[in-house]
Amino acid sequence: MRGALAAGSARVSEMVASLPSPLQNRFHQAKALYRFLSNPRVKAEALLDRVYQESATALEGEEVLVLLDLSPVAKPYARALEGIARVGKDRRPGYELLTALGLDPAGRLALGYAHLVAYGERGFASLPKEVEGAIEAARERLGGVGRRLVYVADRGFDDRKVFGQVLALGEEFVVRVYRDRKLGEGGSLAKVASSLALPCGEEVELRVGGRYQRVRLHFGWREVEVEGRRLHLVVCRVPALGRRGEWWLLTSLPVRGREEAARVVEAYRRRWEVERFFRLLKTGLGLETFQVRGLARIRKVVAVLLGLAVFLWEVERLGDPFKGFLLQLGGKLGLPSERDGPYLLLRGLVRLLNYEVTQELLKQAKGGRGRSFG
Repeated sequence: MRGALAAGSARVSEMVASLPSPLQNRFHQAKALYRFLSNPRVKAEALLDRVYQESATALEGEEVLVLLDLSPVAKPYARALEGIARVGKDRRPGYELLTALGLDPAGRLALGYAHLVAYGERGFASLPKEVEGAIEAARERLGGVGRRLVYVADRGFDDRKVFGQVLALGEEFVVRVYRDRKLGEGGSLAKVASSLALPCGEEVELRVGGRYQRVRLHFGWREVEVEGRRLHLVVCRVPALGRRGEWWLLTSLPVRGREEAARVVEAYRRRWEVERFFRLLKTGLGLETFQVRGLARIRKVVAVLLGLAVFLWEVERLGDPFKGFLLQLGGKLGLPSERDGPYLLLRGLVRLLNYEVTQELLKQAKGGRGRSFG
């Protein structure tokens, strides 16, 4: 046992030491989260605060995308959970997870805000109030001197209050809209969008039919006056996505030509890219399979999973050698048809954390004097 632990300890130390400094910090943070889960004195807010701080320090660049998302957390077979309500398009019992994720040009991800919304919770005000808090908190945590934030959101955030709040904070937005509006110059947003010429084309990588592939998209733009504001409408069509491939992107960013219009499209495409984060949360980390009662405990579990998801995102982004080590720990067989799924990373991480905790307990049991145990 001592020999195995010693060999493993050296190997783990070697792999962790090979990581860039920000990822080494996240590795040790993940270990701390694992231990804190069983500590009743640790609150969800405290866990999230640490994730906010650690992940935000890794962001670089003058412009950071703030990706707003509201994702259902379904609990279809639970009826008695505190605060549970019907959520999502199919109105199943559950909660909704409201997040604001920061994404820099290099693909580093930071958690700027996270809250499990329980519509049945006593004292719950309204979803717009929750969104307002998310926007303000994300700016405070992800912004900074000389850094510009661009809030990017899907159709669920098509709300003039969202537009107004972002602009009042001195930041920019790109929102996919679906509501028709009268334009100050006459006509309607839907009529302009449906008749707008799309002279530009590009190839990008998008998830189509369950896998990522290169697809062709077409886009055009026009300045419009919406509810007294001069904004730009960028219309994009992605034939490979069928009905889902019609994007009306309303933005406060300047669009004077092809490059600036392509920048708007790319901002929204990167929001699609971060859907991998939520698949990691739900499929890889089992966000919807928790079996605890009490809203405070549920939120603590969600906080831990969010911290692990941010960590694993960075592991995937940086690649080898640490990713390969976790995959090997997780049971990767090396077959040509084998995929490097998040479940392998998760299994490898859990085994590594179990080993680290066991090693610490063994040291405590030996009194730290190197005596044999058992």
